[in-house]
Amino acid sequence: MKKVFLFGLVALSLVGCGQKKVMTDKEAWEGFCKSAKGAAFNIMTDRQQDITKDAALEHVKKVEQVHAQKYLTGLIEEAYQIPIYAQMQQKEQAMDDFSKNRYEQCLTQTP
Repeated sequence: MKKVFLFGLVALSLVGCGQKKVMTDKEAWEGFCKSAKGAAFNIMTDRQQDITKDAALEHVKKVEQVHAQKYLTGLIEEAYQIPIYAQMQQKEQAMDDFSKNRYEQCLTQTP
């Protein structure tokens, strides 16, 4: 009986997973903004770890999508205007602030 119940539960969950929910434009944009937030955090992390701007820009050239390259290049340009901090707390604050601000800025833009 227990096996039948578990089999039924698994089958039911697979049926539910088989149908994809269509995302609205707003949901898709919010997803993009979340990705942008992560990218901004990583870029500022590289900045605070003293990765050169040229190395960061060279890495972006590997991205195949032209729009993504342009967006990431803009993030790099912004991030490298911020100084490298000596204290870890300051570095972490810079990473958090940069990513949070880029996320909020992204949400205000029209998809």
